[in-house]
Amino acid sequence: MLHIRKIDCYGQLILATCMLLSIPIFHFPGFALGLFLLGCWQLISALANTPVFIHTGYKKQILSYWTFCIADLSLIVLPFLLEKNFTGNLIMGTFWIAIGAAVFIGGYYLRIYYRLIDLLSLRNELDGLTKSKH
Repeated sequence: MLHIRKIDCYGQLILATCMLLSIPIFHFPGFALGLFLLGCWQLISALANTPVFIHTGYKKQILSYWTFCIADLSLIVLPFLLEKNFTGNLIMGTFWIAIGAAVFIGGYYLRIYYRLIDLLSLRNELDGLTKSKH
C-alpha cells in the first residue's frame, strides 16, 4: 500500500510541477485546468487516506485540510449562488481569492501527505528490523 501512496504523492507533485511550468505557455487556462485536476485528485486521495492520517497521528492536519477545502469551495460556489446579493467585482474578487487559496491548500496537502509517507516508510523499516531480530 505504501508504494501506491508514493505513486499517488509523486503523481500529484508531477502534475503540480507541470501546472506551474505551463503558465508561460498556456497562461491562466492551463494553470486553471491543472489546478482543477490536482484539486479533484487531492480530494479523492484525501478521502482514501483520511483514516490513515487519523490513525498515524495526523488528525489535526487532515482535519485542517478538510476545513480549508470546505471554506475554499464555499468561497467559489456561494457568490455565484447568491449572485443577486453580490456585485460582479465582489464575485470575481472572491473567486480569485479562492483560486489563490486553492494553490496553498494543494501545497499543504502535498506537504502533509509527504510527511505521512515518510512516517509509514519509517514504521515499515522499524517493523522489518524488529521482525529480523526475533
